[in-house]
Amino acid sequence: MRRSEAISVRRLIFVSQVFAPDEQATSQLFSDLFVLLAARGWDVEVLTGLPVGKTTKTCARVECWCGLTIRRGGLRVDSKRSLWHRFFGYFSYGAWLIGRLLFHTSPTAQIMVVTNPPFAPALVHWCACFRSWKYDVLLQDIYPEGLIALGLIRKLGLTSQVWHLWNAHAFGAARRLWVIGRDMDELCRKDYGVSGSKIVYSPNWSSINADANRKAADTELWAKLGLDGCFVVQYSGNMGLWHDIETIVQAAAELRAEPRVRILMIGDGRRRKEAEAYARNLALQNIVWLPHQPRGKLTDSLACCQAAIISQRAGLEGLAVPSKLYGILASGRAVLAQVPAQCEIARVVAEENCGIWIEPGNARALTRAIRSLAVNPRLADEMGARAFIAYRDKYTAEKAAARYDSVLRENAAPTEMAASNAPI
Repeated sequence: MRRSEAISVRRLIFVSQVFAPDEQATSQLFSDLFVLLAARGWDVEVLTGLPVGKTTKTCARVECWCGLTIRRGGLRVDSKRSLWHRFFGYFSYGAWLIGRLLFHTSPTAQIMVVTNPPFAPALVHWCACFRSWKYDVLLQDIYPEGLIALGLIRKLGLTSQVWHLWNAHAFGAARRLWVIGRDMDELCRKDYGVSGSKIVYSPNWSSINADANRKAADTELWAKLGLDGCFVVQYSGNMGLWHDIETIVQAAAELRAEPRVRILMIGDGRRRKEAEAYARNLALQNIVWLPHQPRGKLTDSLACCQAAIISQRAGLEGLAVPSKLYGILASGRAVLAQVPAQCEIARVVAEENCGIWIEPGNARALTRAIRSLAVNPRLADEMGARAFIAYRDKYTAEKAAARYDSVLRENAAPTEMAASNAPI
């Protein structure tokens, strides 16, 4: 005979269009986080989209993975092919999500929605108006403000005004608003009137298995590229609209007479093709271009340098925090932060004394910063050591999971579920 009794669990639903096995930064971050939360006793259900790629075509619509229940909806659309493909992917996922939330979501679960796609918080808010549950919003970036800052839409245009209104309702009704930067906290208070009492500052993290004692010359990539005797500066990650890749090329041009200095550019994105063509026109021999590296090789590739660049264009403070910061800290490398002065990354670099801040768009300042470390590699090593200490003390996935777990438990009501015990 078997005896059945009730056990207490805390249910959590996470809404994000990307999740494992997708390799986008948002997917990697939150896949690791929620696996750790499941290990802490949370019953986690993920509502995500169908991933795109050769290795993901066989992904099931529903599966159990590392203690999580993953439900995938919408159509399999490669959003990187064009804006129309992206729009169609958003639409198909959004339509499926609304149906799932309205007709299948338990009112006892906590819901957390990340800004992927950007309008997901507005959809969750609209559905919440018909149900009794509460939700949290996790801000990884803020739109339409990002598009306005890039000059892609007008601040006073109909699209931006309506979008801002949707956000205001979604943010205002949320139980909590999680932000990954103190500049983002300030923007939400100023532009959306969100009360500071509902804002939770919780920075992102790195999940790579780092070894701060690993020298650049000991990596596989270093040997493969033949970088012996070089001082290597690396940019690794997305080369998108938020990043000023052309300034890095200009700095490389100013450093072309210094054969010891190499610039390693790793990743893909909308700005790469233009920047690569610019470098070819300048006949630069001191830049190496590599594609996006799979997660299994990130530990090696991120360590293949003495210093690493983070780029964020002027005017984008408070709208996003490039997640590449945390991989650099975990790798124990000096940070060259070409970012707005008041943004989260500039604050971290100053607080931890782990790098050099450079004004966005200033190629000569970036050149000077690279030279200063190239002639004094010991300084770069010291900055890198402090970077790893900051990662170890503040930015591991385990510490992030502990923060999330602590805050979420404040309002989590345990749900009674039947569990089967061993035979008696």
